[in-house]
Amino acid sequence: MPHPLEGRFSVDHSARLLRNYRYAVERALRALGGWIALTPEISAKLLMGRHVWDLAQHADAFGKRLPELRAHAQVSEPANPGFTAFMDALEEPEAPEQTVERLVGVYRVLKPHLLATYRDHLGRANAVYEPPTRRILDRCIEDEARHIAAGETILRHLAGTPALSERATVWQGRLEGLLASAGGVTGEGLPAASPAPTTARKPPELDDDAREWIRLERSV
Repeated sequence: MPHPLEGRFSVDHSARLLRNYRYAVERALRALGGWIALTPEISAKLLMGRHVWDLAQHADAFGKRLPELRAHAQVSEPANPGFTAFMDALEEPEAPEQTVERLVGVYRVLKPHLLATYRDHLGRANAVYEPPTRRILDRCIEDEARHIAAGETILRHLAGTPALSERATVWQGRLEGLLASAGGVTGEGLPAASPAPTTARKPPELDDDAREWIRLERSV
């Protein structure tokens, strides 16, 4: 068995991973923030607005952790040009009628990938000397799982016709191809999706009530 102090990541490698995560999160929050004014559907506006704040907290947490890993604070770094190209493509849909494509890119491609990556990292992070990183990943995992569930609810609402569903599938396939070619957010390959652990139900006031946002949209 490996020794409890034998880590999977060097300090420099851990810092690089956090810079990679911060790059993806920073670009995602900027994309969502910019799309709010371009998106006519109230449910999608509320979804994006709610999650921009959470992503800003993730980026800040990753950035503050970096000096503890002997790296500069609040620095973002793409793993490679391929991941930059993936994020560029994800940000392309800006027309008012492209809300479905915007949500697909974030909630069916990027966020599920980040969730799987964070879970994989958490499973390999040393419990003895990496508790700060593990706590950050725990918080990001909880938020991303919540975001994905809310995003999927809104997507099912907005992509309810065969034509829109087909558009969503085609766009998802394009982005997934770019993500795979880049080797994911870290450039090291795509981790396998893992089932979510069973957790206690959060209080309603801490949930993203996507169904309520849909009701608000229908009432206008």
